[in-house]
Amino acid sequence: MEQWIDQYCIAVKGAFSQRIVCVGLQGSRGRGEATASSDIDMVLILDRMDAADMLRYRKAVAALPHRELLCGFVGGKEELLGWEAGDLCSLYLDTTPLLGDLEFLRSRIDADALQRGVLSGACTIYHACAHNLIHEQSTQELAALQKSAFFTLRLCHYLRSGHPARRRSELLALLPQEERLLLETPPDRLEELSARMIAWSGSLIRSAAQMR
Repeated sequence: MEQWIDQYCIAVKGAFSQRIVCVGLQGSRGRGEATASSDIDMVLILDRMDAADMLRYRKAVAALPHRELLCGFVGGKEELLGWEAGDLCSLYLDTTPLLGDLEFLRSRIDADALQRGVLSGACTIYHACAHNLIHEQSTQELAALQKSAFFTLRLCHYLRSGHPARRRSELLALLPQEERLLLETPPDRLEELSARMIAWSGSLIRSAAQMR
């Protein structure tokens, strides 16, 4: 992986040089939880980014080995400074910087931003779980929602404790049992896990309404 990251950094530095604000690693590989087939979630932040830059990026990484695994977040610093703060929380917490950093976002990751991030995640999970339970009954979709729940639970824990748990294993050790079950219940127990997810996300949404 280290050799691949070196190749990636050479490719993007060749394409963008001094315009790079941050190159980072996200996802399971950034958390040390990856398998051989896991996506390679790379973050690339330039001073700003438009469609021409995205096409230049696509060309720069085209010849990398395991190109089919490459995904992740690309964007510009100018855009992120105006981004919805709640959506920045997981980007900031889940990114391991390799070149540069995301410290220009730090002042925007406050309690209000965390609460908005939690609410956004809860609303998405509630709606998608309801749709899946009624219409699709897909264990794959539920597994993806369980992954989303990890990020929302991490924001919840950070909001409560001020401690940004990065890894799933670390977070599981810190969560109360009811929240741990959201991550530990197998998706093939579709109705049980769906009920847990809907009850939990619904509770977060109702709590947000009461705070207004």
